[in-house]
Amino acid sequence: MAIATSDDALGRGTRLAEQGLFTEALAAFRSLSPGDPTAELMEAIAQCELMLDTASSAHRAVEAARQAVALAPGATLTLPEAQQTLARALVSAFQLPEAIETYKQVLALCPGDGEIAASASEELSEATVALVAHERRLATMPKTEEAWVARRRRLQMRARAERRPGWSEQDWKAHSFARLDLTAIFGHCMGNITRVDVHDEKYTSFGKEFQERSSPAVICGAMDDWRAMERWTMEGFASDFGHQRIICDHRFGIRMRFDDFRAYMAEQDDDTPLYLFDHAFGEYPSTRFLVDQYQVPEAFESDLLAELGPLRPPYRWLLLGPRRSGSALHKDPLGTSAWNALVSGKKLWVLFPPCTPPELLRPEVASDFSEESASCWFLHWWKSARARAWPEQFKPIEFLQEPGEVVFVPARWWHAVLNLEDSLAVTQNFCNEWNVADVWRCTSATHPVLARHFRQSLKSQCPEARPF
Repeated sequence: MAIATSDDALGRGTRLAEQGLFTEALAAFRSLSPGDPTAELMEAIAQCELMLDTASSAHRAVEAARQAVALAPGATLTLPEAQQTLARALVSAFQLPEAIETYKQVLALCPGDGEIAASASEELSEATVALVAHERRLATMPKTEEAWVARRRRLQMRARAERRPGWSEQDWKAHSFARLDLTAIFGHCMGNITRVDVHDEKYTSFGKEFQERSSPAVICGAMDDWRAMERWTMEGFASDFGHQRIICDHRFGIRMRFDDFRAYMAEQDDDTPLYLFDHAFGEYPSTRFLVDQYQVPEAFESDLLAELGPLRPPYRWLLLGPRRSGSALHKDPLGTSAWNALVSGKKLWVLFPPCTPPELLRPEVASDFSEESASCWFLHWWKSARARAWPEQFKPIEFLQEPGEVVFVPARWWHAVLNLEDSLAVTQNFCNEWNVADVWRCTSATHPVLARHFRQSLKSQCPEARPF
C-alpha cells in the first residue's frame, strides 16, 4: 500500500484550492506534520483562510501568515511575498494600522517598479483610505454600554415599524403569547406524516413514491454529513459575520446587522417576532461560505429552474427566528416544491392538500387577528380547528420537525410553520420533472417574461417535459 507523503498532501491541497474548494484544501494542508511547517505551507493556509472571507477565518489567516513571515524565505517563497500576504490578512481582519506598516516594509524590501512593489503600493493606498473611513465610523459609534443598548433598541423599533407600520408597541404584545408554553400546547400533535430514512429502500424511489404522488414527507438522515450541523450556531455566526446586514423580510426590504438581530432574539417578548428570512446569504462575501456547508438532498438535486441564471427568482433562504416566529398559512410561489432542513430548534408544521377550499382555512376571529402572524394563526385558530372532523380529502397533516430532519412540501400544498423554540434552518424551492407542469402554469400566468425564458430552457434541458 502506498504511503502518503507531505508532497502528496501539499499537492492535493493546492489542487483543491485551484478548484475553489478552500475548506477541503485547508484540511489537506493541515494534515501535514504541525511540527515541521514551511513558509510555503503556512502561506498556502493563510491564502485559503482569506478566500473563506469570514471574520474568524481572517484572524486564522493572520496567524498563519505571521508564521510564514517568521519562516521566510523558503524554498520558493520570498520574504516580501510572505509579508504581503500578512498585510492582506491584516486588512481582512481590520487590523489596518499594522497592515499599513507591513505594506511599507514590503515596499522597503522591493524598491523599484516590480510586480510586488506595484501591487503593494496600490493596496497600501486602499488600506490608508479604509483606515480613514474606519476612524470616521468609530467616531460616530456609541461610547458606553448604555448608548449601545439605546442604539440597538432604536434599530429594533425601526425594523418592527417597517414590518408592521400600523402597529403600536402595545399591538406587538397584545395577546401576551410570550407567557405561553408552546411545547405544552402543541407537543402532542397528530404526527400523521410519513417519515423516510435515507438508508431505507423507499428513499431510492422517493420521486415516484412521494413527488409524483404529491405526498408530503419527512426525510431523516440526509443531514448527517452536513458541516452545518456542527458549525451553524449563534456564537459561530456572530464570530464570522456579526457585522453583516442580513434580511429580516425580503418582501419589506428590512435589514439588520446579525449582532443586532441576535440581541433582539434574546430580549424580545413580541407575540409575533421578527423572522430572519434571507435569500441573499449565498451572495454576501461574508456569508456565502454557508452554501458549502450543506448539500441539497439527493432526491431534490434536479432543478429545472437553475438554468435561468440571474433571471431566477429567489429560491433559497436562511431561516432564523425566535420561538413564536414562523410563517402563516400560504402556498409557495410559482408552483414550486420545497425542502426545509432544520439545523437546530423545533418547528410545528400544518399542511392542507391543494384542493382544500380557502374558505375552510379562513379564520373567523376578532378584528385584532393578524392574517400574516404565524402565532395568531396557530394560537387563535388552529388550536381549536385541529379538533374538527375534517373531510378525508381535506384532512390536514400536523407534525413536529426536529433537528436533522428535512421536510418535503409538494407543489401547491397549503402550509403554516411555527417555531416552538429558537430555530435555525435552510430551505430551497425547486422545479423538477414531478412538478414542472405546476411551475409552468403558475409562471406563464403571473410572470410571462420569465415563462418565455423558462420555456426555452425546458426545450434544451428536458425536451420530454411539455407542459405547454
